[in-house]
Amino acid sequence: MSYRTKSSWILLLGLLAACDTGVRELDFVSKQFSATYNIDSTRGLDSTTLAKLMASKAVYNFGEDGKGVNHVQMGMVSKDTPFRWKVEKDSLLIGNQAYAVQRQEKGFILKSDSAKIMLSKQP
Repeated sequence: MSYRTKSSWILLLGLLAACDTGVRELDFVSKQFSATYNIDSTRGLDSTTLAKLMASKAVYNFGEDGKGVNHVQMGMVSKDTPFRWKVEKDSLLIGNQAYAVQRQEKGFILKSDSAKIMLSKQP
């Protein structure tokens, strides 16, 4: 193998290694996701709170500058809660909670110690 061929392979491998296959802020900015929760009931939530959470409909709106709004509807009552967010490596921080992010076909799965949130992209 010639010096030129070896150099080309080394350059190609270096470029591939530098590619970030994780999550980016661009994946969330100005996008809206419906959320489905899967909560570990052994982590301190009583059954009433857990039932309310599972029956709620939540939508996360990720705005620019790390600002967002979580819209939650439980029956006839709805509430908008602002939050701060940012992406760090392969994690998404929402408020003070860090979530490992796994990319799915139509959204993401966010995992923490006690929760799994499935985010499905809205049109």
